[in-house]
Amino acid sequence: MILSILAGAVAGILLGYVLQRGQLCFNSAIGSSLDGRFLLARGWALGVALAAVGLALLFLLPGSGGLSRGLAFRPVANATGGLVIGIGMVVAKSCVSGLFYKLGSGMLGALVGLSGWAVGELLARQLALPGPTLLPGGEGATIPGLLDVPRLVVAVLLLVAVAVALWLRPGSESPVHVWQWGWQRTGVGLGVAITAGWALAALGDSSFGPSSVGAVASIAGGSPNYWLITFLLGIVAGGALSARTAGGFWLRGEKEPVRYLQLAVGGLLLGAGGWIAGGCNVGHGLSGVAQLNVSSFVVVVAMVAGVWGARRAAGRAAQASVTRT
Repeated sequence: MILSILAGAVAGILLGYVLQRGQLCFNSAIGSSLDGRFLLARGWALGVALAAVGLALLFLLPGSGGLSRGLAFRPVANATGGLVIGIGMVVAKSCVSGLFYKLGSGMLGALVGLSGWAVGELLARQLALPGPTLLPGGEGATIPGLLDVPRLVVAVLLLVAVAVALWLRPGSESPVHVWQWGWQRTGVGLGVAITAGWALAALGDSSFGPSSVGAVASIAGGSPNYWLITFLLGIVAGGALSARTAGGFWLRGEKEPVRYLQLAVGGLLLGAGGWIAGGCNVGHGLSGVAQLNVSSFVVVVAMVAGVWGARRAAGRAAQASVTRT
């Protein structure tokens, strides 16, 4: 148990440090991309492409046999959960991993969002969405498995495609903060953190790498997943370490009381959506895409659709309110 706790904590600290230095929140990454700014999306794309190669190599090593090779593809649950996560991001103005690293950088309101997230996961455990499991978990649920091509070949091709796309369109956006990493450093750091997270999962006798789904349920069920729990606490610690040493730390509450309600409701949607989808923005958006899971790509697309739809609805509501006044 001690090794599991230590391995989870180190994995979380690594990821939390990278997320805070790159200011990589999925809500911000998707929202800014919809507005034509791709700094964060470039960092994410490079990071998961590098991690795909890292995981492919890791899975070839002795001792990795206990690691999950792929998440099941349940289209109804994956798409529905992804949409709910996307809507929750807009309401909370953050993703789950964002709430954890922002708490480390001094955002006290993140505690309200994380409380809602915990309740959302517990409530969603009572739901059973209809729909088939088209691809059971394992190699067969991944793109390499469907194509019957070695995982490493597909991962390298993905990395080459992403590298060429980023070389052709590197973008001209500058980081918002002087201490914030650019997309290149964020991408490399993210790739290292995801791969290391999976290696540390194997070391800690956990079957899956960086994620958030299941931590609360494991506690409620009386069988705590110590690797996952300490991983999430590690993100807070990594965010604090980064913010304290590089910049971005300030202890703060929310200026407008309504933000606490938004964080609570948004957090609840994030927790429920993650459970329904079988993974959150970390489990699907980072680890799952790096695993080359069919389900994870579907969830990411659904998250984007959820953010787009929620932003559009909020914009129309705001416009209608101005018109009435």
